[in-house]
Amino acid sequence: MKILKFGGSSLATIDRIRDVATIVLEEARRGPVIVVVSAFQGVTNQLLECARLAAKADRRSEAAWKKIVHRHRSAVDDLLGKRRSARLRSRVNTLLGELHEVLHGIQLLGHGPPRALDLVASFGERLCALVVATHLSRFHAARFVDARQFVVTDDQFTNANVHFGKTNQAARRFFAELFRSNGRRPIPVVTGFIGSTSDGQTTTIGRNGSDYTAAIVGAALSANVIEIWTDVDGVLSADPNRVASAFVLPRITYEEAMELSYFGAKVLHPAAIAPAVAKGIPLLVKNTLNPKAPGTLISRAGKNGDHLAKGITSIAGLTLLTLRGLSMVGVPGNAERLFRALASRGVSVILISQASSEHTICFAVRDTDAAAATAAARQEFRLELHHKLTSLDEKPDQTIIAVVGDQMKGHPGVSGKMFGALGRHNINISAIAQGASERNISCVVDTAQQSRALNIIHGAFFERRKRLALFVIGTGNIGGTLLRQLHEQRHYLLSRGFDVTVIGVANSKRFLLDCSGINLGRWREELAASRRRMDLRTLACEIGKLELTDAAIVDCTAADSVVQAYPDFVRANLHIITPNKRANVLPWRRYVSLMNLLRERQIYFLDEANVGAGLPVMSTIRDLIASGDTIKKVEGIFSGTLSFLFNSFDGAIPFSELVQTAHNNGLTEPDPRDDLSGEDVARKLLILARQTGSKMEISDVEVENLVPRNLAVGKFSPRFFTLLARHDAFMSARFKRARSRGAVLRYVGTLERSRARAGIKEFPRDHPIAATKGSDNIIAFTTKRYAHTPLVIQGPGAGADVTAMGVFSDILKLLHYLPH
Repeated sequence: MKILKFGGSSLATIDRIRDVATIVLEEARRGPVIVVVSAFQGVTNQLLECARLAAKADRRSEAAWKKIVHRHRSAVDDLLGKRRSARLRSRVNTLLGELHEVLHGIQLLGHGPPRALDLVASFGERLCALVVATHLSRFHAARFVDARQFVVTDDQFTNANVHFGKTNQAARRFFAELFRSNGRRPIPVVTGFIGSTSDGQTTTIGRNGSDYTAAIVGAALSANVIEIWTDVDGVLSADPNRVASAFVLPRITYEEAMELSYFGAKVLHPAAIAPAVAKGIPLLVKNTLNPKAPGTLISRAGKNGDHLAKGITSIAGLTLLTLRGLSMVGVPGNAERLFRALASRGVSVILISQASSEHTICFAVRDTDAAAATAAARQEFRLELHHKLTSLDEKPDQTIIAVVGDQMKGHPGVSGKMFGALGRHNINISAIAQGASERNISCVVDTAQQSRALNIIHGAFFERRKRLALFVIGTGNIGGTLLRQLHEQRHYLLSRGFDVTVIGVANSKRFLLDCSGINLGRWREELAASRRRMDLRTLACEIGKLELTDAAIVDCTAADSVVQAYPDFVRANLHIITPNKRANVLPWRRYVSLMNLLRERQIYFLDEANVGAGLPVMSTIRDLIASGDTIKKVEGIFSGTLSFLFNSFDGAIPFSELVQTAHNNGLTEPDPRDDLSGEDVARKLLILARQTGSKMEISDVEVENLVPRNLAVGKFSPRFFTLLARHDAFMSARFKRARSRGAVLRYVGTLERSRARAGIKEFPRDHPIAATKGSDNIIAFTTKRYAHTPLVIQGPGAGADVTAMGVFSDILKLLHYLPH
């Protein structure tokens, strides 16, 4: 036998009631079933509101009652049609009339005693069960069953206790008679939520009472399974409204279900399933809207599966109170005093944490109980507080996050995984608690961090792929190329276990943001159509609000303004990946401040493309230093533009003409003076110097500027090349002098003995730096280990493709740095 329980959400509309009937009839074809129903969705609350209004003699009580009348009469007509519904309509009208009389009695009394409220609330289930049973009877024999006929309770109205001995006996007798007296076995449709005292007074058994009724009936009749039909596919690993990657758990144990329920998961109330647990009857949570989904089986033995944890859940709206002081140490009974005082005020404690030193006792209560809890603690420890031997701290707006799973028991590292994940993401933990069963680990965090904490812990325990959200700032050559590369490599990254989603792009005028990911095939059109004006602080705030687990901004600009906003992005817990050199050449104090902030917030700053584009220059110097080597000298060609110019300069073509050709071919900045000034080389030298521990400033770098003084100011125009030609003789003379000595000219940067210089230098023709081609960079590291033969890195050091590749490699590094 199966017990099928349908809650209010499964009976919210006429179509859903028809879906329920289809499910019931299908199950009935397979074997005997008993159906338990709640009131139609929202009706219980409407009934109690009616009673509240009636107690105040509020005229709106009549209108509220009429609304309930209309809803049930409409359900009858829609399900059966007006011609066939006369008999049911008469029975429904009788019940609605009785309800009206009870409400009138409450109005005369001037208040609603608990016994009257239980009677009022009972009409929801009675009306619903009657309607559903009559609808089913059109297709299969069905009977309306009032649970008050066999569920026997005490008189603790609104939350009555079930007398199981009497109830089990009465239920067996009732259903045996029902099935024996009917030729064709009918489908009983039982009212959930309600029972009655031994003398026949109506009671309710708690707001999860319909689940409870199903368990009571199932246990009494030794059912094979109790199916709880809801509007979700089963028990989820987390709240899907907060954790997008939450998934249905195929199996969990009774104990796991109880732990998840206690800590806020909308599964089943522990008390509601206790009778089934006692009898070892499995429960199956199914979805009325998706009946083919397998659901979640809750039983004595859950399937182990691949995950240590089974679910992550939370309780918000809490206040954390901490009693601390030396007077607590070694004094027996303090905890008992505290909890006795709280109990006397009717305060329920949600979580308790006590230090082994006995110096502190932390406990969490609901915000609504905070004032009473504080008063109780202050009264009980008034002497200690008066003499300042003890203090009481109050921290509102707290949330408990709980990780639940039977397999966590005896498994080392589970707590470390949870707390390590939160710590890496800068989420502060206010308190920690773990049950003796090791089935549950709980911590308390600020409610403002609730969603983010849930996502972080869920990712740590359940995610098979590493997820990374990217926001790309700067959509020019490098940014556009990077977006193309990310689009093309999407399937490759997924195959390697990396889920990289570009959630936004921005240029200097506007930005586009979508936490589910933007279409990388249409980002240009969507960005052009965006109405969101670019403001870096607003952008940092908007991304922060998304509470992403792992996210990074990719700064593909050369703008100072973006670097000024880096602290805002860091405080929004965003890693930074960038080819933009501006951050690494900030004035020393600001540079140190930014680096310290990155360390404090445990944020990665990845800047491989700062020097040498896609060449591994930054990682090489860092690896050399980290492995204990000492940098003696760094020398090389750091500018792709200047490399091209001097590799091409053979005396046949004037230097100014080569500059113009490079500009026409897109090998220079829009203003070629930016390249000729040598400032870009100076920045790269400063960046490398700071990697060695130098406190050098940009002003300390000696720079040979190839732009004549009279051409260095003013707006760039094509006339620049004509004016530059007047200085060709100077460059030609330098070339001839070098050639006469068997040497060539190269524009190089040199870092040696805490001194940095960028300028033209002669090299013998057989020197590696003299042998470069095209726009290649070449950087030679002379170190303690590489003293006789320098370590040389050579290759293209400029261009959108190779620079974007350098940024892409940093994205891959970040993915490898992030923990599973």
